[in-house]
Amino acid sequence: MDSVRKRRKSKGKAKEFNFDDSFDEKQKTQEDNGFGPLAVSLFLVSLALLAYLTQYLHYCLPEPLPPNDENSRFSEHRAFPLLQELSDFGPKPAGSFACEELTRNRILKELQLIQNSTSSNELLYEISTQNPSGCFALPAHDTDGFSICYRNVSNVIARIGKRGTRKSLEDQPKISVLLNCHYDSWPTSSAGADDLSSCAVMLELLRIFVDHPEYLHHDVIFLFNGAEESSLLAAHGFITEHRWRHSIRAFINLEASGSGGRELLFQAGPSNEWLLNSYLEAAVHPHCSVLGQEIFQSGAYPGDTDYRIFRDYGRIPGLDLAFVQNGYWWHTEFDEASRITPGALQRAGENVLSTLKHLLASPYLTSPAEFADEKAVFFDFLGLFVIVYPLNLANSLNLFLIFIIFARVSMKFANKKTKDLDNLLNGFVWNSLFLIFIFIVSFIICFLVEAIFGQMLWYSNHFLVIPFYGLPLAIASLLFAAYLTTRYNKTREQFAESFETISDLGLAVVLLFLTYKNIASSYLIFFQLLPVLGFIPENLIKNGRPLSRVIFAIPSICLSFYTSALLLSIFIPIMGRTSRNPEPLVLAFVAFGVLPAMRILFSISLRSQPSALSRIASISAAILAAALLLIGLFASGPYNFKNDYPTTKRIQLYHVNRELYGRDGQLIENKSLLYAISEDDRGAEDIPFVDAEKGFTPIECVYPEAPYCEIPFYYPTRGRIREKHIRYKSVPAFQIAGNEVSNLEILKKSASGAHLSYRIRFTGTSQISAYVTAVDGWSITNCSMTSELSDANTNMFLYFTCSGEKCGDWIVDFELTSSSFKRKPPPADVDAKALLIGVTSHFLHGPNMESPLLKELNRELVEQRETSKEWAMTASAWNVHLIYRYV
Repeated sequence: MDSVRKRRKSKGKAKEFNFDDSFDEKQKTQEDNGFGPLAVSLFLVSLALLAYLTQYLHYCLPEPLPPNDENSRFSEHRAFPLLQELSDFGPKPAGSFACEELTRNRILKELQLIQNSTSSNELLYEISTQNPSGCFALPAHDTDGFSICYRNVSNVIARIGKRGTRKSLEDQPKISVLLNCHYDSWPTSSAGADDLSSCAVMLELLRIFVDHPEYLHHDVIFLFNGAEESSLLAAHGFITEHRWRHSIRAFINLEASGSGGRELLFQAGPSNEWLLNSYLEAAVHPHCSVLGQEIFQSGAYPGDTDYRIFRDYGRIPGLDLAFVQNGYWWHTEFDEASRITPGALQRAGENVLSTLKHLLASPYLTSPAEFADEKAVFFDFLGLFVIVYPLNLANSLNLFLIFIIFARVSMKFANKKTKDLDNLLNGFVWNSLFLIFIFIVSFIICFLVEAIFGQMLWYSNHFLVIPFYGLPLAIASLLFAAYLTTRYNKTREQFAESFETISDLGLAVVLLFLTYKNIASSYLIFFQLLPVLGFIPENLIKNGRPLSRVIFAIPSICLSFYTSALLLSIFIPIMGRTSRNPEPLVLAFVAFGVLPAMRILFSISLRSQPSALSRIASISAAILAAALLLIGLFASGPYNFKNDYPTTKRIQLYHVNRELYGRDGQLIENKSLLYAISEDDRGAEDIPFVDAEKGFTPIECVYPEAPYCEIPFYYPTRGRIREKHIRYKSVPAFQIAGNEVSNLEILKKSASGAHLSYRIRFTGTSQISAYVTAVDGWSITNCSMTSELSDANTNMFLYFTCSGEKCGDWIVDFELTSSSFKRKPPPADVDAKALLIGVTSHFLHGPNMESPLLKELNRELVEQRETSKEWAMTASAWNVHLIYRYV
């Protein structure tokens, strides 16, 4: 060990590496090694340029292209007109005329036109339609778990393959790749992006493949499904019932939770690294992140895709790609084809075309089990290239870096030099105080921003996160560094090294925890610790430590800026439909983006002249104060309506005819209510027409046992919507044409020992949500809709959807067991009222969808938002009929 610490004994001898970060070097004065204001300012300007570069690359798209003479190139020019035509059919929820007739038949017609356009004898081409029915359960994700039954949903499918020696597509070899999109929509959306854009991409790909059978080493199945928005139904019907399902070896799911921009590969697998590699090796414009996969699968992102169905029910590996930019318009009236960013279809089409060609030629597709398989770390660097490596290798690299950091700290302790130990102790104390200081500053920033400007002022203007969060954090860090350089002025080089060492140690502990948890996104922390490797050249260069740290930190700074820009561009629009306070989350994204830069800035600052830091901090504070003053003078709320780029508040309006019955079966309430629900954390009272003077009040639950509080939930999202988000008032009832009112009928009820059995008929519209609650110590132990029940299940959310005239008629069996007795329970009483059931019929399309009251509110909303920012809103509105009964 002594040889490691040897000093250069003569001028002619080469200087040896000092693995130990020696603190014994000669102290230097402030004038010798202090960084002046110019150096710090240049670093800050460089950071600004890097931030601009990452933003530019994040939004960069290719030019839309026409088809070439060989018809081998994807063409947005050719794909877009049909997309516009489909979008113009208007809202198309599953079961509606626009979905089942207009959109479905137009896609079917296009498939037939493409089929008729080819005369190749080498091509096999078949079109299939399907109307499956079934039941399944969705586990808790961004909603509570619930059970689903569906009937007569629609699928349109095309399959192509090379003829070879086959007479039909049913002949061997039967290997295929599935491409999937959906053409149904949210009830109030035209689905221009979500998901007709993907269907337009698939139709253009089909045009190319029918002209080039040589690409078809295996078959390709194009699934256009008509029921995704109503809980992934059509994909389930295809993968569990269609005759072509057994040949599928892999799939590519095309989705949209935004409108254009760069599509993101955010899920891949499960496992099957060869499938991911097909995208990484072939995609012309790769954009992917294992961080996105882990965030999405954690349930933090509010949404789900058909990927889950193919993975869980088909046991098939796949890729999940989605447009994620401009999420303001997702599931709103603004999701129109005309708003999709030019170049977005071109980019997605080129990526899927190249990936699919690569995949069809891959030997892995034929025998995937013969190849090694493991989870991978993958991400693109500024959209320029992709980095991918096995998770096992990532964990090894993490542990190697952690070992270096721990070894360096251990060797300092092994020296047993008072100066070394004192410096490390000082580093630990001041790191801890700095973290506490930044935490307090962050809390104060969040509080002041919300108190002065209100929540979500950055919603329409993302750049506001810089003066709100980025600059205050930077100024706070500079002031803290200025204090430390004043306190340790004569020994600031030694103090800076000890501070950095302890800071690295803290991040190493975080990295160790993430590695232990097998979290692939730990690569982000790994890159932030890369500057630790600067100890190698630092002894070769004068003042080498800060210089080497800056050089080794450049990839981390770029990656963090880029990842932060991605997260903010995706999640800021989502903040308009999440019920939690978004300010801390946005602050966290900004802090993550600037963390590597702040670490290097702090490293430079600790070696700088205190007066220089104070001047820079003062200038920055003055700039910040001026910016905040201008924002305060001219900002007018988070939401904005401009026809070319609306960033509006999301609300839900339900006109509910409600019937509630008591335990004796007598009607205790029969009234009509208007529910106004705010999807953001600003609450329902942020809606201009919702106030106490106009009769709106907080909700009051009638049944204490009912977890959904008689609220007409479409999905089980009680955890996302709290009392502050809902107001209601009494209004005149709407008239229902036809006989689609909610009802439940006990067809059979029997007792056996301590068990009760029910057979219940649920009737209503084509979309029914039912809330089943076991009361008085009973538990639901069996249900004919699902086998996934716990032993002590007291609540169930049932979801029924169908297509066709008067199709809303469902029969479900339940078994209950008394759970109120620890010992053997007494025999069940057949007359016991063991269930409280709510049945909600949602009128999602047709003449009963909107009452005159809802139409008038929507008309006023559209008119007022043109001139008033308070009315910058978009509403999902429909009628509901709800009943609650004890049975």
